[in-house]
Order: sequence, then C-alpha cells, then structure tokens
Amino acid sequence: MVAVSDDDAEAVIQMCVDVQKYCPDNGAVSWWDDEAICRAEVERSPASVVISGNRRGLISLARHLLTLAQEDVPGGNHLDFDEYCGFLDEGSLALRFEVDRSG
Repeated sequence: MVAVSDDDAEAVIQMCVDVQKYCPDNGAVSWWDDEAICRAEVERSPASVVISGNRRGLISLARHLLTLAQEDVPGGNHLDFDEYCGFLDEGSLALRFEVDRSG
C-alpha cells in the first residue's frame, strides 16, 4: 500500500459504513448486504491468504471489522464465517475475526 502525502489529499475519498453500536447484552452484531459475496483462499506460492469479493461483499466485510473495532468491544469477542453461513463462496476457508486488546 502506498502512503498518501498531503499533496495528494484530493486523491482520498471518505466512505461511510453504518455499524450497529456494541451492546454487552447482544455482543458484536453485524450484517451482510444483499448480494454480498466473499471468499477466502490460501495461495501456496508465495504463501498468502487471499480474501476477495464483490463490492457488496467487501463493504460488508469492512462493516464486520469496524463493528469489532469499536472501543467498547471487549477482547476475545469475535465473528466467525464459513461457507455454510451463506456469505462465503463454496470451498472458502473459514474465517474468524477476533478482538485482541493485549497491545
């Protein structure tokens, strides 16, 4: 990723994504947009994890991560996804996104 300098400020856009406010009674709650598609795969050479998706899928994934990034969400809270949840393509790896408050 390339850093954006002050001279390139006009090249930066702001995107807004609604997230549900964290509530200890309900935990971290998020949702997928209609027609969202994501997949997670491992590439062997070079070894890497590839997460890809359509526009709705990537925005939904951003929503999930921003939901967990709220200051009030305690460490250890997580969201799990697999191909059976209906939002990851068949054959995708299972994904767990978890809050780490240790550092």
